[in-house]
Amino acid sequence: MSANEQIARFLEAGPTTCARLAAAVVLVAAGWFAVPVAASAQGRDGFYLRGDFGDSDALTMRARMEGIDEPTRCDRLLYPDPATVPRDPACSGYAPGVFATMEFDRGAETMTSATALALGYSRGRLRVEAELSNTVLGGTSAPMSDAGQLAEERGHEWSAVEQPQARISGFSVSDLFVNVLLDFSNSSRFTPFLGAGGGISTVILAFEGLRVRRTLADGFAPTGGVAPAMDTVVPAWQMRAAGTADRMSLPMAESTLGTNLIGGLAFDANDRFNIVLRWRYARYRDVRKSGKWDLVRSHGPVLADGRTPATFGLALSDIASYSGAISFVYGL
Repeated sequence: MSANEQIARFLEAGPTTCARLAAAVVLVAAGWFAVPVAASAQGRDGFYLRGDFGDSDALTMRARMEGIDEPTRCDRLLYPDPATVPRDPACSGYAPGVFATMEFDRGAETMTSATALALGYSRGRLRVEAELSNTVLGGTSAPMSDAGQLAEERGHEWSAVEQPQARISGFSVSDLFVNVLLDFSNSSRFTPFLGAGGGISTVILAFEGLRVRRTLADGFAPTGGVAPAMDTVVPAWQMRAAGTADRMSLPMAESTLGTNLIGGLAFDANDRFNIVLRWRYARYRDVRKSGKWDLVRSHGPVLADGRTPATFGLALSDIASYSGAISFVYGL
């Protein structure tokens, strides 16, 4: 007896309309999953197109600032009288190094998304895809921690009200990947799958950093200066440095290599069309870019000698994200 004949007989015998309707739904569903699916967009051999629409989030990303960071008292632009500029060995010989680190914790403060378009080829249980994706990870902020030779000295300079802070905004990653996936075929319309891939990626973001020094009223007393008090004479350079700011900004669009792990579940709507729940974890190699300070102690971007351009390097590591999306797959 067919599934339809069973439904008709049960409807004639059932006591109420609701009970008959519920039983019909159960029997139809049971018959649907029991019948093997001969061909579907996910399981049929040949080419297919896939489009993804979903959401994403970034995992913890680390950053470091590299360059020359000199003691505040060595800045000759803070001295009204050139004869008083310090010339001791402590104000020379600073080599480039890491002077600040940041850790951008997971969770973006702004809108995120994950989209992709792929052309794939399926043969049996194996699929190969060429995928172009874009993962928008938004923006987030992190404290800027001192590092290097001046870490302890710098810690006494910064304002307690506006502590050193870094921010990234417009953070996104565009990928051109080749993925290989394996379908776990079964007799139902649902097909789980796993895969991996990699390729070329472009990391895009805007970086900003700000360090503000204490005012004299807040006790600005850098190394080489004096503790401000009613009965002390504060050196001119210390008065000029109080309340000043170091500011940097750097747009970045750098290429790197990336990899991803993929998993999901496909629903075979018909012989050409699938609806897929897709999860993705992506990880990328470090990226770096050089830039120039916008302000150094609230004057032009030059080092303590008053002439050499003040530059820095930004290095990003542990770049990773995860995303979930709904995919629509059409067999060609």
